[in-house]
Amino acid sequence: MPATKSDKFGISAAITTPFTHTGAIDVDLLCQHAKSLLAQGCVSFTLGGTTGEGPHLSRDEEFAAHKALLASGIEPDQIIVGVIESALGDAISAAKTADALGSKYILVTPPYYFKGSSDFGQIAWFRQFLDAISDTQLQVILYHIPQVTAAPVGPDMIAALIESHPDLIAGVKDSSGDWENAKILIDRFSDRHILIGDERILGPAIALGGSGAISGVANFAPELLIPLLDGATPDSRLVPLVNALLELPVTPAVKALVGHTTDCAQWSRVRAPLVELTQEQYEWITNSYDTLFVTGND
Repeated sequence: MPATKSDKFGISAAITTPFTHTGAIDVDLLCQHAKSLLAQGCVSFTLGGTTGEGPHLSRDEEFAAHKALLASGIEPDQIIVGVIESALGDAISAAKTADALGSKYILVTPPYYFKGSSDFGQIAWFRQFLDAISDTQLQVILYHIPQVTAAPVGPDMIAALIESHPDLIAGVKDSSGDWENAKILIDRFSDRHILIGDERILGPAIALGGSGAISGVANFAPELLIPLLDGATPDSRLVPLVNALLELPVTPAVKALVGHTTDCAQWSRVRAPLVELTQEQYEWITNSYDTLFVTGND
């Protein structure tokens, strides 16, 4: 059965993916980064999600990276796998691979290519997917990020999937940034993990019963988020930090700050069609960070 809200999910880093100069995944740097995040208090990390450029990674690449992370000594249940596929067969295959490698949770978007699909059609896809993985040990986190997928996972859809597959739905990641939606999810699905993707509302969400986050900011500042799980007052720098990130293409901006905070310029590399920040953008985001956390630090 899914864990209840009394069991905090914790902070999972939406881990970003480093690339070599040839464009391949830098597996050694990925493993180093993952271990650092876990050492800093993240309970897990999510491989192949939005911040990780998951839709731009082949399934073979992601499989190889997953195996390398395990070989480096990371525990299987510390790796959540992003399943961002429109083809049902590919989604099932990715999920079963995650199960074979020992993951407990998968983060699953709806099929998103055909815009304006009805809830009826999305529910039918999800139910076929859930039927196909019912013989695994997986728990599904439904991924609501409508500004990217144009395929919302609304409360009624969530309720329908819980009704048909109650033991498979662990919860929802709400990356909409819509506080009213987050409140509805926390209230309506109080026995599931409601995870927040917009760090600006994480503190209030935890106070209402949310159980954690899958977070891009956790790649370079998990210490701002972890105390919120125990009811700490949000750090006053968190909102301006996220606001600054949202002024730029978010994934390249997160990678720039990972590189800035670890003194490793290689992190700035992204995969097309994403592009690296311009020098002006890079200087702006790193100066914004330094103003908040270096020169502004007591």
